[in-house]
Amino acid sequence: MKRLKTAGERRVASVMIGLVICTVVSQTCAAATFLLFANSLGTADFGKLSGAMFFQQFFSTLSVSGFRNVVIRELVKHPEQQNAITGSYLFLSGGIGLVMVFLLAIASLLVPIDSGERMAYLVISIGHVGACLIPNAIYDAKGQQVRGASIAACVDVIAVMLTSALFGLEMISVPIAASLVAGKWTLVAAASLTDLAVRNADFRPSFDWSQASSLWKSARMMSIATTLNVAPLSLGVSLTRILFGAGEAGLFAIAAFVLRSHVTVIGLLTRTVFPHVVSATGETPSFARRVFAAFGGVTLLVTTAAFACSEVALAFFLPSEYQASRITIAIVLLAGTVRVAGVVGNMYLVAQYSEQALVAIAIVGVAVFAIALVIPLPVCGRNQMALALLASSATMAVNLLYRQRDSRFS
Repeated sequence: MKRLKTAGERRVASVMIGLVICTVVSQTCAAATFLLFANSLGTADFGKLSGAMFFQQFFSTLSVSGFRNVVIRELVKHPEQQNAITGSYLFLSGGIGLVMVFLLAIASLLVPIDSGERMAYLVISIGHVGACLIPNAIYDAKGQQVRGASIAACVDVIAVMLTSALFGLEMISVPIAASLVAGKWTLVAAASLTDLAVRNADFRPSFDWSQASSLWKSARMMSIATTLNVAPLSLGVSLTRILFGAGEAGLFAIAAFVLRSHVTVIGLLTRTVFPHVVSATGETPSFARRVFAAFGGVTLLVTTAAFACSEVALAFFLPSEYQASRITIAIVLLAGTVRVAGVVGNMYLVAQYSEQALVAIAIVGVAVFAIALVIPLPVCGRNQMALALLASSATMAVNLLYRQRDSRFS
């Protein structure tokens, strides 16, 4: 293995190690919580809960993710404007989060679902505001990613302990499970913002209309692109619930959780590398090639580990009714592996201010997903959803790499 030659590369490695440790803790706790929910609720109710949780992920992407890379880019390039940037970012993401709460609450009242599932959507929508205010972008830009991740890990430990107690008391229902998830998001946001204010004397967010307008103009295209990119995964459980029933949704939710964990771990590398991609370090072809190689190696490792962990969970921790999700898990992990090529291309297009290209690519990916979902296939509903996800991931990965083929990797 080659030695890391520059200070930037050594910094990337040290941050990545810290993030991996924190994420192992968080993902272990999240997996344990998810297994407790699955064992308590059964496939049908578990599908209902998972539909609400993954639907929130879609709204969270719409509210926050579009701003995230833009905010990191602006904070790295214009550190003297950090208070105006951070204040405007929190105002916009929180405000959009409140709008999403209102829309999700209305939708839950209009669709034909039972009272427990409706309550889950309402509770998740309230917790969504807390999720929107988790300041990961600020931690990333300040080079304090590990600090933010450690706070989230501590809250995850508390959440799994509380869930375990309720599991022992046989008190877990769909609304209670939703309340645990929503409460965790809110606590992470409150603890993180307090930590930033206490530990960083220069962290004094202030709202600025001109800065907010600039962020919105730059981030709106990113919001559209990112939302479309994650729509197949975040809406997959809800669509499976609508198209194929709650039982199929519960089985697909197991696969979706495995893929979400895969995406989360790959996201660690993205969080670590992206601030360097938008800096002078990212301009060098050698650094770009190292980025691509790092993503390739980490992806193969993560995919293998995710499949092995899912096999252990199916064999020892989940009821026999979940065994049918094994093939679905394999398909979505293949989709996640293919998707990583698009993640690398995405970073460099954002660094080059090519947001419109990202939107065009995302639209094509969603179109392929929709077409693959409606084509009659001799497979069960959950596997057709997984295959549609794979087709979408492959399309976006190929397009993203094609668009930036003449840029920094050349």
